[in-house]
Amino acid sequence: MLSDLIESELPFLRRYARAVVGSQEVGDQLVSTMMELHLLPQVASGDTDFNRTRLYKSLDEVLAEPREASPPDDILVKLGALERRALLLASVEAFPVDDIALILGISDTEVETALSNAEAALMEALTTRVFIIEDEAMIAAHLSEIVASLGHATVAVATTHADAVEMASQEEFGLILADIRLADGSSGIDAVNDIRKTWNGPVIFITAYPEALLTGEGQEPVFLIPKPFRVDLVKAVISQALIGRH
Repeated sequence: MLSDLIESELPFLRRYARAVVGSQEVGDQLVSTMMELHLLPQVASGDTDFNRTRLYKSLDEVLAEPREASPPDDILVKLGALERRALLLASVEAFPVDDIALILGISDTEVETALSNAEAALMEALTTRVFIIEDEAMIAAHLSEIVASLGHATVAVATTHADAVEMASQEEFGLILADIRLADGSSGIDAVNDIRKTWNGPVIFITAYPEALLTGEGQEPVFLIPKPFRVDLVKAVISQALIGRH
């Protein structure tokens, strides 16, 4: 039944609308507008042949209408309207390309172009300088390659607590990748804590000893990757950390 479909999808429709416009209040109001002006008249006319894709298409018709721009404090809001909607439908709402094309009223090729443009814009917007704290040269080199593949630059690699603090005072960077056990037996955790006295940014701990950080006591790291690590996981967590920074 349509009522069951709406009930199950309503939280996700709101999530999509909020992300598109960059505002919970405005997004929720637009979902209500869709219900009142688009959905209810169609139901009243006897049209109840709705599925999830058509429900999102009705909402997108409202979202596509011109309105006052949202404050550009969310990185997704900085994307073009079409690219933003396509990216959210694909990555958050998990629609395939053909359904996204139907929702947005464009061709499959145009969807693929919009997604490609969105990914490129995100990469450019997220570009930063990365500081690596890692005592194993091969792992540090591998992390630098991953960082470069995402369009970022590695500014320095430190192998000890003392080196990390010294280098951090001399470089500008927007992200730290840190091991917790360093070359001279010093602590990457202590190094990060000292750096954070004068620097505020995301830190990703990459360690063979995750249990040392996940004790359930006190503040624990937001981003933690166990060794041996998967390249795709490192890439995903780096992007997540940088999006959160924005």
